[in-house]
Amino acid sequence: MQALVKLASALADETRLRIVQDLLEGEATVSDLGARLALAQPRVSTHLKILYDAGLVTVEAIGRQRTYRVDGPRAAQLLAALRALVPAGIEVAPRSKQAGREVQHNTLLRQARTCYGHLAGVAGVRLLDECLKRHWLTPASVGGRIHYELTPEGARALTRRGVDIDDVRNAHGLFAYGCPDWTERRPHLAGALGTAMFRALQTAGVVRRTSTARAVRLLHSLPDWFNAAGAEELRRVRQHRIRRAA
Repeated sequence: MQALVKLASALADETRLRIVQDLLEGEATVSDLGARLALAQPRVSTHLKILYDAGLVTVEAIGRQRTYRVDGPRAAQLLAALRALVPAGIEVAPRSKQAGREVQHNTLLRQARTCYGHLAGVAGVRLLDECLKRHWLTPASVGGRIHYELTPEGARALTRRGVDIDDVRNAHGLFAYGCPDWTERRPHLAGALGTAMFRALQTAGVVRRTSTARAVRLLHSLPDWFNAAGAEELRRVRQHRIRRAA
């Protein structure tokens, strides 16, 4: 019980929640976090000590520099559980200064990135929007928050596109929910289904990870993947586009 109290206390602060959210985008030093969150470094260090004592962050010392990181899946699950308790329509957190810069410069990280297993950024938001538009997913209120249910049509369509629906249903954790996007301030698809769809996009050659932390490159358009009924048809769509461009 004492460990639970310490964990709850560590998360009962807006700045510490922001730090955990920011570290989900990649490891950082105290100076990095101070610049991103517009906070004095001593204040950041104090909050990191509390998060460290609660087991939420780890630190690696290289010379005099200390780099902090979070256990991504565990931290993401904790934040998802907290968001599930927030009444619908209430903003969880405003866009950070770093996120604002990514939007202003329309960077690769803004366009497409991973958010611990699922697709985020502009591409991630479009992925969810298209699933809803095609009625592959339908919103369902769970505890006052919007989660998503897979329709029979959606299950058939995603199976044809390489998503193992049975494996997704048997996975631990939430099935499908909207994760507030770091740059777009709209939800992208998270949960076991979001992770499985990202894997399917990788297998189909639509997305590829880059050397930049969490950034993803779109090799082919998402509409091509949605409109194709399978891998062979997706290949034909690509060839057709290449011939038209030649």
